[in-house]
Parts: sequence; C-alpha cells; structure tokens
Amino acid sequence: MNAARTRLVTIAKGATVSEETAAYWNLPVDSPQRASYDADIVVNVAPGVWTFGTESIVNCHAVAGQDGVIVYDTGDNLKDGEKFYGMLRRATNAPIRAIIYSHEHYVNGAKYFVEEEAKRGNSDIKIIGHPKTNESVARTGGLSAAHAEVSTVLYARSVEQFNFYLPEEGPDSRFKNTIVPQAAGFVPVNTPVQDKQELTIAGIKLAFYTGGVGTDTENQTLVWMPDRKIVMNNVIWGMYPNIYSARGGRYRDPGGWIASVEIIKQLKPEILLSTHSSSLAGADQIMQRLQDYQDGLAFVRDQTLKGILLGQGPDELCYSVQMPERLKNSPILVQNYGEVSLMTPRIFNAIFGQFDRNAANLHKLHPTEEAERMIVAMGGAEAVRTKARQAHEDGDYLWAAQLADYLVKTDNSAANRQIKAEALRQMAYRTLSTNTRSWLLSQARELEGKVSIIKSVPAQPAAVETNLADYVNYYRVRVSAERSKDADMLMTLAFEDGRSFSLHVRRSVVDFVADVTKARRAADVTVTMKPETWTLVFNNLADPAVLIDRGEIGITTGDAARAKAFFAFFDAVYDWANDPALMALGRMLQATTHNPP
Repeated sequence: MNAARTRLVTIAKGATVSEETAAYWNLPVDSPQRASYDADIVVNVAPGVWTFGTESIVNCHAVAGQDGVIVYDTGDNLKDGEKFYGMLRRATNAPIRAIIYSHEHYVNGAKYFVEEEAKRGNSDIKIIGHPKTNESVARTGGLSAAHAEVSTVLYARSVEQFNFYLPEEGPDSRFKNTIVPQAAGFVPVNTPVQDKQELTIAGIKLAFYTGGVGTDTENQTLVWMPDRKIVMNNVIWGMYPNIYSARGGRYRDPGGWIASVEIIKQLKPEILLSTHSSSLAGADQIMQRLQDYQDGLAFVRDQTLKGILLGQGPDELCYSVQMPERLKNSPILVQNYGEVSLMTPRIFNAIFGQFDRNAANLHKLHPTEEAERMIVAMGGAEAVRTKARQAHEDGDYLWAAQLADYLVKTDNSAANRQIKAEALRQMAYRTLSTNTRSWLLSQARELEGKVSIIKSVPAQPAAVETNLADYVNYYRVRVSAERSKDADMLMTLAFEDGRSFSLHVRRSVVDFVADVTKARRAADVTVTMKPETWTLVFNNLADPAVLIDRGEIGITTGDAARAKAFFAFFDAVYDWANDPALMALGRMLQATTHNPP
C-alpha cells in the first residue's frame, strides 16, 4: 500500500528507479558504501595487482609475477573477454602465464585472451579450474538444473533474470547486473587442480581450495597466494548472496556459504579479489567485510529456522525475516541483486517441499479455475477490473497485479494485459533488486507485445554433438503419454561416429539404454544418422519423417514406416512456426553466426 508515495527518479540511460536505487547508483566509484562496480574501471589494488570492473556482473583480476601475470576469470562471453583483455593490456604488457576459472559461469571470455596472447607469441598458458569444470560446461553450458533434461528452461529463465528483454534506453532500461547472450569462448581446463593442491606460476606460490567451497555452484576454485596474502574467490559478492536465485537451480545451503567465508577468514588475507564485488586491501577492512557477510547469511538462515519452529510457512517467512539495520546498511549486503524475501521460502522448501502444513493447500484448484471462481466471487470481470484500477491508483501495485492476473488467466485481452503490465512496471521501478526489476519489466513488456519471452532455449549444437548420450536420454521425457499408451517399441540410434544408444517406448514410459547390448530385447528399428542430424531432431528444427524420406536418417533394421511411427510418439517442445520468441530467435540466427545458446 501507498507505494505511489515512493519518489521515482531517472538515472543513467533514462531508467526510472526509486531514490534508494539512485542513491546507490550515484555513489562515487571509490565510496566505502559501494561494494560493486557499475562502469568500466581499472583498479590498481596494490603494486602488481589489478581489478578490471565493468557494468557486467563479473570482475576480472590480474596478479603480476616474475615473468608474467595470472588472470582470474575472463567474463561471461567473448565481448567481456575483449573488454577485460584490453584493460589488462592498459595495466601491464606482461604475458599471461595462467588463467584461473573461479567456477563455470565466467569462462567464456577466455578464448579472446588465449588468441590475443598467441598473436604475441605466447601459447603456453595454463587454464586452471575445478576438475568438474569441463564436464559442467560441456553438458549444460555451466547452468545445471537438478534434472538436466530441463536445463534449457533454466537458461531461458536466466536470460529473463538478467535484463535481456529490457531496452538500452528509456524508463524500462537495463543499467546494472546485465548478462546478454553473446558468442561464447570457453577454453577447456588443461590444468585441473585438487583441494589444497599447490603450484608455483610466474614465481608466485598458489594454493587451491576446491573442496568445501560451496556458493552458487559446487565447482569452485578459491586461490590463496600466501606470499602476497591474496585471496581470489567467488564467495564474497558485492550484494546479499543469492541463497535462492529466482531463475532456479540447486539449493544453495547458507551453511555451506558460511563455511566458505570461514575458509577465507582463516587465511587472514590482506588483499581480497572477488568475482562479484569490489576489491579490498587491508586486513581489518577485509575481516569486517567477511564478518558482515557471514552474519548476513547466518541471520537469514537462523531467523528462517526460528520462524519455522514458530509455525510459519513460506508465505509468512518472506515477510517476517527482516534484516537488522546493522546488516541492512552493510555495503556488502545491499539487496540490489537478490532479495531476502525470496530466499527465506527457499530454505523452507529445501526442508519441507512445497506443502506449508495448511491442509487446505494440499490440493489446489487449477490456476485457471481458481481465477474464474475468484472473479465470480468478486462480482464479475468488470468489478475486478475496477478493483484492480483502484488498487493501482492507491499505490497497492501487488494487489493490482494479483487481481489483473485473475483477469488475464480468464480473458487474455489487451485491456486485461495492460492492467497487469502497469502494475508490474510500477513495482519494478520501486524495487532495489535488479533481478526483480528484470522479471517484472520483462513480463510487463511481453504483456504489452513489446517482447516475446522464450520458454526453453534450444540446445547448443556443440553440446548435443559432444554429449550425444545425454541428449538422446533427455529426449525420452517428450513422449506423449496418450499416443504411446499401448506402445512397446525399441529403437536403436546408431551414429556415424560409432556411438549408439537405444530408446524403448513402453506404454507411456521411455527407457534410455546407454549400452545397446544390454537392451531388454532386439531393436524393432535401427536408424543411422550424423550427430548433427540429431541436433536438428532434438531442437525440432526438422521433422524426423522428412529426414527419413530424404535419407538423412537411414534405416538398417525395420522399415521407414516403423521408424516414423516411433518418432511420432514424441511431442515437439520447440514450435518454430508459431512461438513468437522462437521465431524472433530464428530471425536473429539468420542474421548472425551465433548459434542458439
């Protein structure tokens, strides 16, 4: 209520935001109240130690040794890599001896670094990372869902969270924590490191921590330079850490994050270089930052658990757990990325799942049926529209959005969509969190027809062709329960590179058989194809029946009719002819050389 009284102002690129957001944005780059970078900057943290910051979400760091530099993280894409490399070369002309990946999210600028170094005659670069980095990038591009079959949806949600659908200028514009899909340049790890392993590179002693460091992924590489008292890490972010990221993903246990901070505390660093926060020099300042970070995590965890003991469910917890002023005002815990109110329900969910112990919520009406009944209960659609408009006028934008959501679910008219869009937009302008702003504005703009939000991103051809077993396995979930309810058919897919796998459709269930010699019985039909042909099938870019007729899918056992019948058991998940978001992606791909991410 009364959110309309929140004063809105304009900042860079014309973005409309609250005064609180503007106050942080307008802080000087070296302000002690700022814990992240929002513009291009080269920071000489100490002699021979640099941090390169941009408006991107990720930093890059370099430490000079006797005969070269060590780089930590390279950016989210080749564009980041180009920018960071240029900054590096403005700081030092020394050759790169090693690139270290903090984790699998920020590996995609490395190719630019490596290629530019090769032009300088330097081709001997260690690429250091967690032992699972290569596997994670190859299988899911570094974004791993609890069930890998839906990692493409996780990627789509990630795009929506990081401002992709927002314009460059104007009231809705993106201005911070933006990740826009670009060409990727991952260079595989050639020097995997184990926990507590030590190396000396460019005369610098390095100790690696890859076990017991858990933050947004489990594949972390924390680096300690004992002679320089430097820690390089992806543990300390420049904002409250996302115990839960709205895009989804595995549970991020705050206890594991607290323990990761403790590892750094025990090392007693004098220089702290972090993937997501401003760099810091000075043992006392660093220790205060680390303690605040630990306290922020511990407070939210413990107060959530206390609330659970008092009988609160997830919907109550998002209101009851409020940061105390001491922590709320700590620069390192600013909620301009994620929000604590979104994280407390995730802790509950990790323990108990979705049931809040209210028996009335064990079984719910279908959302559309609930909307229909609620509209009737409130006096009909016009009465609900009136209530929604009044709520908007009163500054009660959350209630306005909820009422409008009922309207849109029952009648997806332009008028109803606009009511919801306006409510979402006003909430977006007032939130401190850029993640929340992106979700709200992206969906407001889609309701207005300005953008089309993709629901599931097509798989990268390289990922499919490298990991055929995985992507044949993932295909099984697309079976039509109705069309296959009486089926019992086994197909072997033999690829021209020698790999082969089987799918067995058994009355609405599909078994993936990694070793075809261990199938329950002989194949009813065996097909042959190139790995790239399977990419077309998997991404629904070609009809298998048409590929069979063209000979691009061959038949060695059974016949074409049986092969077509088998593929007909499966539903398409990418409708390139009718899905506006996919149609837009298709046009973009035709205009560029960038493959679907």
